[in-house]
Amino acid sequence: MAIKTKLPIEFSCGHTETVDLTRVPAGRRKAHAFGLGKNRVCTSCFRKKSSEGLELQNRQTLLDADQFAQEHDLPDLTGSDKQVNWATRVRYQALSDVLDSDETPEQQAQASRVVAAARELTRAGWWLDNTTDKDLTVEDFCELILTADESSNDADRIETENPF
Repeated sequence: MAIKTKLPIEFSCGHTETVDLTRVPAGRRKAHAFGLGKNRVCTSCFRKKSSEGLELQNRQTLLDADQFAQEHDLPDLTGSDKQVNWATRVRYQALSDVLDSDETPEQQAQASRVVAAARELTRAGWWLDNTTDKDLTVEDFCELILTADESSNDADRIETENPF
């Protein structure tokens, strides 16, 4: 008789799932299944708990971002609700990184110039397009924000005769 590789496990949350234990040696499968059930929750409960924690963290970050925007007189962003929520968090993280890195008087002056320039960037799409790269440094943020010119995006658009 072959030893089962898929065993039903009753998890600590009370749910039961069938789990594939082919990677566990045959002699240890029952003990491993018992340990999983005793110490873990099922997949759906784990996902639900993870998404609730992520949602709570996102709400807290958005509240911090709104408070930061009020403290620094930053205008509301324009765009869809989803864009505005995400861009508000991105703007908060980028500008707080810039402000936290101001150690010398030159860096402090540059940080205030960056915040002043950020007040002019009200389109949520700009923040999402330009500041979500994980490889960007504080100097990159400063350069992007100081050299940004949102007004040229619409004014320099060239119309073509092709209607499509």
